[in-house]
Amino acid sequence: MKIILLPGVDGTGVLFKPFVNTFKADVSVEVMPLTTDSDQSILNQVSIIEQAVGDEEVILIVESYSGLLAYELAKRNKIRIKQIFFFGCFLQPPSFIGKLGRFLPVRLLNIIPDKVIAHILFNRWSSVELIALFRKAIAAGNFSNLKKRIRIIGTYHKPSQVIDVPCVYIQATMDNLVSAYNLKAFEDLCSNLQVEVVEATHMLLQTQPETMSQLIHKHLQL
Repeated sequence: MKIILLPGVDGTGVLFKPFVNTFKADVSVEVMPLTTDSDQSILNQVSIIEQAVGDEEVILIVESYSGLLAYELAKRNKIRIKQIFFFGCFLQPPSFIGKLGRFLPVRLLNIIPDKVIAHILFNRWSSVELIALFRKAIAAGNFSNLKKRIRIIGTYHKPSQVIDVPCVYIQATMDNLVSAYNLKAFEDLCSNLQVEVVEATHMLLQTQPETMSQLIHKHLQL
């Protein structure tokens, strides 16, 4: 068995550093960056993940954008998923910002002031280190692929097939990017769902790695 971490829209996995440095488990933990292929369709992304996982049973810890991929992986049922933890995820355009993002130049991310990043992403947990980590993740990514993923976010339609993989959905009360209504889709589509509501921003695993580690261990089914 293995625990796999699938990253947010940047696709790099760089932002998992605070969490990986904190989280301890009795099985191996792997950060799996998203494919850098020019084909960024959901189908291609999940197919590549399936090939990488093979026959090994896995627990998925996914944040934000990768919730779309985890749902699709569970729906396709081609790999053995024991459990999914959804952090700040969505199965439809997550907010007004999510819908608007596809119309904006991705390179604007390079010029957003630190104070704005701090307010939107980190709030009172902001630090020089977290902002630097965010900028490192953006710099490490591919802008063309990032734009494609942002377009998927803005145009994704809520699916209809119910999945029966045991799931835990973690909702942040101070999330500026994923509105509270997104929980309803998971309640509709996950037949075995537990919900945790925590005081946090969208960047749950970055701002509160110790608290989120404890929360995962509370529900972890090894």
